[in-house]
Amino acid sequence: MMDTIPTLPFKQYIHDTMPYRGGGTREETGKKLYKLSSNENLLGPSPLALEAIRDNLHTLHEYRFENDQLLREAAAAHNGLLPSQVVTANSGMELLDLICRGFVEEGSEVILSSPTFMAYKNFANLSGGSVTDIPLRSPDFSLDVKGIASAVTDKTRLLFISNPNNPTGSLIPRKKMDVLMDILPEHVIIVYDEVYYHYVGSGDYPRAADYINQGRPVIGMHSFSKAYGLGGIRLGYAFSTPEIAGYLSHLRRPFMINTLSTVAGIAALQDTVHIAATQQLVAKEKLFLYRQMDELGLSYWKSEANFILFKSLGPVAAFVQRMLDQGVMVRSADVMRAKGCIRVTIGTREANEAFIDALKHSMETFL
Repeated sequence: MMDTIPTLPFKQYIHDTMPYRGGGTREETGKKLYKLSSNENLLGPSPLALEAIRDNLHTLHEYRFENDQLLREAAAAHNGLLPSQVVTANSGMELLDLICRGFVEEGSEVILSSPTFMAYKNFANLSGGSVTDIPLRSPDFSLDVKGIASAVTDKTRLLFISNPNNPTGSLIPRKKMDVLMDILPEHVIIVYDEVYYHYVGSGDYPRAADYINQGRPVIGMHSFSKAYGLGGIRLGYAFSTPEIAGYLSHLRRPFMINTLSTVAGIAALQDTVHIAATQQLVAKEKLFLYRQMDELGLSYWKSEANFILFKSLGPVAAFVQRMLDQGVMVRSADVMRAKGCIRVTIGTREANEAFIDALKHSMETFL
């Protein structure tokens, strides 16, 4: 009989990393409500994607696609790139996992700028990397380019940029991104997350492909979970230079993307009607919410995405619960390091009116 229990071969940095937790779901509440907490498309899924899914249900007994060639071809054509520059995955989360596994190891460093999507930190830590946070500047959440440049060391591997940024909705203009690109050393890869690009109204918006076409070490990230309304199928893709994309492709498993996701993604990329309707809805309803928030005297930030960040009327957890009690789900932005703030998705007029009504009732509680 053994006197001692052998030590398990845990990697300490994995053992110590807390799992990332996203927003709540309807199933967790057990009641009918307006879900304005996850930046989803309240118009629903792309109709062309739904049609493609229905047309392919009868093929589920087959290993339909051994690889993702057709999906990569569609994504490449959509962005003016080559298929060899595209890497597909089961959601943006899996893309972050692939990127961090590919470039981060124990002793590596990555940089992010909060408030932002903190899954960046989670996956970097799971790969053994340490994270340096160069916060966005107050009060407009602008990027601290000089701060980022000063934080770079010879161990820095990745810089995470969210543009438009989640949860602030703020935009990094072209001139500032150009400066950042010019001052970063070549060994630092920029992970340029532009999953909300469909909603940008500004003409001063630099795209990831702009820099990739210049040969810059940039990885762009797109998702089907937002404007295309396909969060439930968990599909996304990254794109970069042929060299970087080719390297990341070595981390992919065979038969990685399922049949229904493949055909849905290809169809969604062609659904310009659904995208246009989504953009029109968000642009119109964003102005409606701005007017309502102004009338209520709410402190908020204007957004280039499909959500708005605003100051909580009281303790964040209590406010979120109070809104939930009235049938409206909103998201605490504390976890994204926007302390004391709430993020609300821009929905249909019915959903937005329900949000404003719940907000008015909450003001009676907290003010």
